[in-house]
Amino acid sequence: MKKTALLVCCVILLLVSAVAAADSTWTCTSCGQTGNTNNYCPYCGSKRPSGTWNCQICGKKGNTGNYCVNCGSQKYATASTEVYGLAIQKLAVNAGPGTKRYFKELGTYNLAGQYIQILAKAWDPNNDIWWVKVVLPDRDGTTGWTGYKRFDPDSFNLDDVPTEYWEYKK
Repeated sequence: MKKTALLVCCVILLLVSAVAAADSTWTCTSCGQTGNTNNYCPYCGSKRPSGTWNCQICGKKGNTGNYCVNCGSQKYATASTEVYGLAIQKLAVNAGPGTKRYFKELGTYNLAGQYIQILAKAWDPNNDIWWVKVVLPDRDGTTGWTGYKRFDPDSFNLDDVPTEYWEYKK
């Protein structure tokens, strides 16, 4: 009887430790390595995330649940080649950098405070500014160009945005 009770206790302890070990694994938010058990990722060396996390898609800091409170991305989603920038004012969107040609579906949109997908950038030497090509939310993939100055420069790295060539006329 004592041996059976001891055996049951040992099995319970093994099960509890296995469950605790499974709960302590984590997925690296930098490289996506799964099943990590230590405080640093063995693949890329990134530190184990704390109770809060930063969204890899839109950059929102301090998320606590499994989904980003700003863009709805899952906790461990990784940003591929997509770049999102935080609009800090209305976006005046036109057909091309410095062209002032507006399409029917383009114009001025009050998107301040929203993260907007950025597809490309182009330098305008006539006006000495960067233009960025954006995807307008809720417009079925409609794209247009707007000034880089309309975005929070800390919300994305302009170097991560591919350059698109535009021929400018003086």
